[in-house]
Amino acid sequence: MIPGRIRQRAGRLNLESIRTLTPADIERLHIDNHPRLALGDAESLVIQAPGLSKWHPASGEFLLVTPWRHRSEIPAVNVMSAFQHEDELLAASMASAEEKGAAAFVLMDTYEIRRSSFYDRNDLAHLETILTYEHRAPRSLVRDVPDPIQEFEPWFGDDDDTLHELLELDHTAFPWLWWNSREEFLAYARMPFVEIWVGRLEGRVTSYLGLTHFRRWSHLDRIAILPDVQGQGFGRESLAFAVRRMLQSGADRVGLSTQKENIRSRRLYEKSGFRETPELNYDVFGVLFEPGRRQMKMRTQGSSDNGK
Repeated sequence: MIPGRIRQRAGRLNLESIRTLTPADIERLHIDNHPRLALGDAESLVIQAPGLSKWHPASGEFLLVTPWRHRSEIPAVNVMSAFQHEDELLAASMASAEEKGAAAFVLMDTYEIRRSSFYDRNDLAHLETILTYEHRAPRSLVRDVPDPIQEFEPWFGDDDDTLHELLELDHTAFPWLWWNSREEFLAYARMPFVEIWVGRLEGRVTSYLGLTHFRRWSHLDRIAILPDVQGQGFGRESLAFAVRRMLQSGADRVGLSTQKENIRSRRLYEKSGFRETPELNYDVFGVLFEPGRRQMKMRTQGSSDNGK
């Protein structure tokens, strides 16, 4: 039985033609020339959240759902290829997610901006606005900056004790929706051109940074400061350390992102010369099921920043 509004919405739509997508069905999808998807990609995605990806066999339209940030309790729309049956596909997937005890269901508009009526009729609330920033003269950020008080050390994903400390810091610093799971940390550490740095003060983990380097541009994916040491300059110090690493990699431009409501981080970045890039901003929509609503009530909004 599917309680609440999700069940009511599913009941209003004709879902008899919607089926759960399995690996055996992939070859029947119309994904030729899809801009973001190949046949092998679809096969690897559909197994990540069993029972939640859906399709409409008669039309070949489909919805691929995967865990948000490697968190199985928060399924997210990865790819939706639908024109006539997007509402039915979403309703079927959201209903299955709630039946399986999911905490939330998430959809981002990074690749496609839809009309507000789409989100309204599908009961998808606005959860976050993510603002993006860029600094085109990053060397100015590290001029006359004193040596750091924290000791920074690289983390390669091979130290379980440090991973435990990172998870504790991450879950203390960030809002529940943006927590990074153990699996997310390990997957992120294995990505090419990624660096993870841990800041310590007298042996205690006080910050961590995640960076990705491209040819002449680097992105600060993640920066977290232990809440009980915030306001003591560690955020500015950590940012300067990150920019030094970016410059050493050959970057002449650096970028980052933060939640719109994260006033503390926005103030730091804008004061440091970062300028918003509105054309790259995006929104996160979704529905919170009962486990997610409980988590949101338990947690106040975090005061650190988080990348994607």
